[in-house]
Amino acid sequence: MEVSMLKNEIDVLHKGLRYMFQGGAGKMTLDELRVLENNLEVWMYHIRSAKMDIMSQEIQLLKNKEGILKAANKCLQEQMEMQYIAAEIDPTMTNMPCPLTVPDEIYHY
Repeated sequence: MEVSMLKNEIDVLHKGLRYMFQGGAGKMTLDELRVLENNLEVWMYHIRSAKMDIMSQEIQLLKNKEGILKAANKCLQEQMEMQYIAAEIDPTMTNMPCPLTVPDEIYHY
């Protein structure tokens, strides 16, 4: 019974595609048009749902990256403050190297 129902649904969809892409060649009954409309609505729902899932995942990844960048920025600011304090205490230490890298452990999440 389920197989025959799926075959009917496929036939209606094929007929609908032919109707749409061949300029209305052939006739569709009102029931066939309703079935086609319902199927299109279901497909649109699934497409929108998948799109929202992907967008949510991308937003979460961006939030994770933001957290990583904030942590790296904080670490670099602390290093700069320590070097500034060291330079104020001993002015001969102005030639201290200023690394622009952050330890790898900050980037792991």
